Amino acid sequence: MKIERKPWRKFGVSDVVIYFVLALIVFIMMFPFWNAVVLSFNEGKDAMMGGIYFWPRKFTLANYSQVFQNTAIWQAFGISVARTVLGTVLSLVVTSMFAYSASKPYLKFRRFYMVLLLIAMFFNGGIIPTFLTIRNLGLINNFLVYILPGMFNAFYAQIFISFFRGLPESLFESARIDGAREFKIYSRLVLPLSKPVLAAVGLFTAVFNWNAWYDNMLYVKTEGLNTLSFLFVKMIKAQETMENLAATSGVTELANLSGVSSTSLQLATMMIAVLPIMLVYPFVQKYFATGMMIGSVKG
Repeated sequence: MKIERKPWRKFGVSDVVIYFVLALIVFIMMFPFWNAVVLSFNEGKDAMMGGIYFWPRKFTLANYSQVFQNTAIWQAFGISVARTVLGTVLSLVVTSMFAYSASKPYLKFRRFYMVLLLIAMFFNGGIIPTFLTIRNLGLINNFLVYILPGMFNAFYAQIFISFFRGLPESLFESARIDGAREFKIYSRLVLPLSKPVLAAVGLFTAVFNWNAWYDNMLYVKTEGLNTLSFLFVKMIKAQETMENLAATSGVTELANLSGVSSTSLQLATMMIAVLPIMLVYPFVQKYFATGMMIGSVKG
């Protein structure tokens, strides 16, 4: 029996144009990141001269070495990991629980809760009232200041509500007929069906918690509670201060004895900070696009 082979698909001019445009878009999107990686491995003083694009001109590990010479980096890394994990999990639980309740038309005072939700989306109290509230709650120099204020997000609650409204009501009715209460329906039925939107919202929440440093600057003065992002900001500012002092005194060489500049140090810290998120993203990628599409189109 002779097996007929399908002929190779011929590429037309339109196919070549499409692939060329797609390749160009990918290059435009990837080049800035690759260039940042290259500059992070280049000597800082040499990088200031420019002309570095695809590979280092003077390869060095001094930028990364200076980062890891700080003995507080591992403790700050642990604080950031704890903040990211706890903050993301608790935020997903609290926000999704509220959204599940608010998605039900029979919830008492539902209209009042939705009005509060809309107000919270567009208005906030400002820095000073927020600081006074945090202080009155006893959260100054407390690890919980990283967790409690972000446990509920009004914008993500709207995404959850849109998703939950799209679930078939017959599923909930059959569960109630079997004697399930609302919390059991939420934990045993709703959450397993919500993996796409949980992954999408969870990724955004995790990235925010991992990169956050402003609340660390405002509410935490204890060195042992510094996050990794805030520690990196302090290191970059210290390098910039040293460069400014050296320039003011006229001894510019003092700021570049190790070949590290504030820019190269900033790029090295950026690469270190982005690595954990890049490692996590592939595990949630298959849910990410679906979750964002469902959460954005369901009414």
